[in-house]
Amino acid sequence: MRQGPFRGIALAVLATACFTLNDTFLKLAMRDMPPFQSMALRSLVIVGIGLLLLRPIGYGESLRLMRDGRVQMRNLCELATAFCIVIGLRHAPIADLTALAQTAPILLLLGASLFLGEALRPLQLALMAAAFTGAVLVAQPGLAGFSPYALFGLLAAAMAAARDLIGRRMNPRIPAIVVIVGVGGIEVLAAGAAGLLTETWVRPPAAAWLLAGASGVCLMAAHGLIIGAFRQADVPTVAPFLYMSTVWALASGWLVFGTVPNGPGLLGMGFIVASGVCLLGAEKWFRTP
Repeated sequence: MRQGPFRGIALAVLATACFTLNDTFLKLAMRDMPPFQSMALRSLVIVGIGLLLLRPIGYGESLRLMRDGRVQMRNLCELATAFCIVIGLRHAPIADLTALAQTAPILLLLGASLFLGEALRPLQLALMAAAFTGAVLVAQPGLAGFSPYALFGLLAAAMAAARDLIGRRMNPRIPAIVVIVGVGGIEVLAAGAAGLLTETWVRPPAAAWLLAGASGVCLMAAHGLIIGAFRQADVPTVAPFLYMSTVWALASGWLVFGTVPNGPGLLGMGFIVASGVCLLGAEKWFRTP
């Protein structure tokens, strides 16, 4: 049952933090093993924990719900998103890839307007434009030597938007954990096959196993939170707050990888935060016909 937009916004902000933690732990794990192997190990953790959590609601019922058409479509879109990010990171500068991936909330809003019939107000569009400007300032893509592989960032954004639009239309009685285990299962098979075909797998140290496990736990939390967010609030309300992922990524780069933000990066973070605060303050206005 939906309990109001503010809870949906809070869940979305927490989801972006968990997605960033997932990326951070996975990037650290990739220092000791190839990308697809890291993904496969992370997904094994998701499936293992998920099966334990499924016990209270029954395995048989859970397997039936996993076969729901919208659940499968959402999970396939999530798989495509993950693969696009991995392929893009292999060949393109992260700044170019990140900048194009920031189109996801805009594509999500446009999709909600076209396919879900949700109205977009001028202030929402203006705040989305301000948040996107901030995201580009943070990413600071370079035009020199632009790699066509960076376009995988745009494809990842489209797949992420499709994932969330489909998630919005899933049966609310389907527990989030059912969807999450489905994601894990698909990623184990797909990442495993891709890794065995394109990579030489290694025996990772214990630290890499722990990092992959932590990544899996954070990804489980992120999917549960984002599903909950779209069950509590409409897409135009939630979408601008997805730009908080850029703020968390900036913090991760600074605290974990020693990348200190420059002036434009800090300015962009301010744009994103200010846009979210303005949207939050205008929520009452949004609900006025």
